Amino acid sequence: MRDKIVNKKNWFLVEIIERLEPVDSDSTNSLRRCTVYGNFHLIKATAADKAYDKAEKIGKKGNYHFKNADKRNMKWEYVGIGDIVPILEDIEDKAEIMWTDYGFISAKRSDKFVKTKADLVKRLKRKNK
Repeated sequence: MRDKIVNKKNWFLVEIIERLEPVDSDSTNSLRRCTVYGNFHLIKATAADKAYDKAEKIGKKGNYHFKNADKRNMKWEYVGIGDIVPILEDIEDKAEIMWTDYGFISAKRSDKFVKTKADLVKRLKRKNK
């Protein structure tokens, strides 16, 4: 038996944007520097607008404050939804679950999206430390 989720066109991949910064940051300065993550969540919903609402609830639940190692008050803050991609195939090994339309661009520009295996593996190792 194969591991598979039968998709009735009710699955979406939603990117939730979160920001990490000191609590006392100047929120009126839109050019301030902060750490930002795009976290991708698999959402089951009857339509894209329902997936958006569900993801927004997840994002807002992620808001919290803490003190970092330097005793500085920090906050994780939900920023919004970055993307919603419908998943069109059954969810199983080798299934396509995400795509990006880069538009009508040059072959040279499309070549710039490609990373080497070594670079990708090294990046993941840094993130998992």
